[in-house]
Amino acid sequence: MKKLNRKPTYGAAIRLARIAAGLFSKPYGWSFKSIAESLEISERTLARYVAVLRSELPDWHGGPLVEVVGTGGDRKLRLVSSMKAAEASSYQVALLYFSLTVLKFLEGTVLKEGVEGLWDKVYENLSLTQQTRLAGLERKFYAVPYAPKDYTDFSEQLDVILRALLDQTRLKVDYAGLTGEGHPHDFDPYSLIAYRGGLYLLGHSHRRRAITYLAVERIRSVDFIREADGTPVRFAFPRNFDPAAHTEGTFGIVDGPETRVELKILSEQTEAYVRSRTIHRSQRFARNRDGTTVMTMTVKGTTELANWIMSMGPWIEVLKPAALRKEIAQRHAKAARLYRAA
Repeated sequence: MKKLNRKPTYGAAIRLARIAAGLFSKPYGWSFKSIAESLEISERTLARYVAVLRSELPDWHGGPLVEVVGTGGDRKLRLVSSMKAAEASSYQVALLYFSLTVLKFLEGTVLKEGVEGLWDKVYENLSLTQQTRLAGLERKFYAVPYAPKDYTDFSEQLDVILRALLDQTRLKVDYAGLTGEGHPHDFDPYSLIAYRGGLYLLGHSHRRRAITYLAVERIRSVDFIREADGTPVRFAFPRNFDPAAHTEGTFGIVDGPETRVELKILSEQTEAYVRSRTIHRSQRFARNRDGTTVMTMTVKGTTELANWIMSMGPWIEVLKPAALRKEIAQRHAKAARLYRAA
């Protein structure tokens, strides 16, 4: 094995120190790519630095202080797990708690009860030191759900859905439409999806002969479909199924024909607001000489996009397509008529 004969220079020593110091704030590791970019060094130079850290910075037991995890472009450098076990554990538990705050809208359901039970088990197994460090988490981590739906009366439906998802069993779903109409579905549940404060069951509807979404709050009743001997009917989970593929290109979860959209943003404040968010993965911005900005995106379906445009009031104008521009104009005109008397 070739020995490292090059001794670190002053600049190299500073960079080595920066790497070591940075790892203490990154319990899950620091990617090789990010380290190289931060220190403005090549991957070859970084590899040399890593070798020096591993050979010249032992832990209390004489082993390497740092380790490399992952392969190829996903490689990360991190402190050896035994070094910061207590700190990493507290860190992980805090992240778990913050994740649970996002589920506040599931209050009163088996989902929330199950998650709270998990939290209690995790917390009781922590050391007294860790519990003390994690005191006051409910004030340090807080989530405000977006227009959450109320699932208090849907605990039984959710219990059946969760069991069917885990066991891959077919369901008989009595599903209501927006105004109460609806139909029964023989349904193979694939994924339970949380979206904007709501829950949606994605799966194969034998009635529609297609993969579709069912809003959980519109499920009037749900039960297992059973064989003659009373055992639930099972289905084969599609090997290549990916829930992300059913939202790719959509503006939300409602699918539709692919459409290129051009929107004019009419104020700097609105532009700053929109640019700070990923409204859609395909979004692009181009500044005009008059100070306005044109935002373009290519979406599958404009149903939910139209609602978002209306929420922006007079600060966004639809340029294309013509059909969407006409729809938004008609909606604004109808809304304006409501306030003429005022």
